[in-house]
Amino acid sequence: MSFQAILQGTPTWVWVLLVFLLSRGVKALKGGTAPLSRLALVPAIFAVWGATHLLTDPFASWAAALAWLAAVCAGIAGGLHLARRSGFSVDPVARTVTLPGSAVPLVLIVVIFAAKFWLGVAHATVTDAAAHAQYATLGAAVSGVVAGIFAGRFLSYVQAMRNAVTPLAQS
Repeated sequence: MSFQAILQGTPTWVWVLLVFLLSRGVKALKGGTAPLSRLALVPAIFAVWGATHLLTDPFASWAAALAWLAAVCAGIAGGLHLARRSGFSVDPVARTVTLPGSAVPLVLIVVIFAAKFWLGVAHATVTDAAAHAQYATLGAAVSGVVAGIFAGRFLSYVQAMRNAVTPLAQS
């Protein structure tokens, strides 16, 4: 299959999602302050994307679901680690998070999108049922790690927000 055929065969929603995710990654380069609720968007998108894949892919098995869950856990640990090293701060009154500029989100988005895109193309072009099952499981693991990384980062912000509120409530 030619590169042009792959691009033309890609659903429009994939390109819309790429533009949205890239805009979020570029925005992260500058850093800034955002409401906690807005920072939930990217983790939610990746979690829904992964879960939807598991529910709609006829080759996704219990093995794929378990791979997704295990990968989410690993990703959360990685996301917590990345967030704690990022030097973010929270304002519990305004419920905002101030993030320093970082290329990490953009790099993660590009690498993950490329991996998911490649897996999607491979999954769509193989004819062997065993290969479909392998791609479904590998895709689930990639989705799980991604969802977990972004969820772990978000959970770190939530925890910092709770920790910042607790001393004020005890006064």
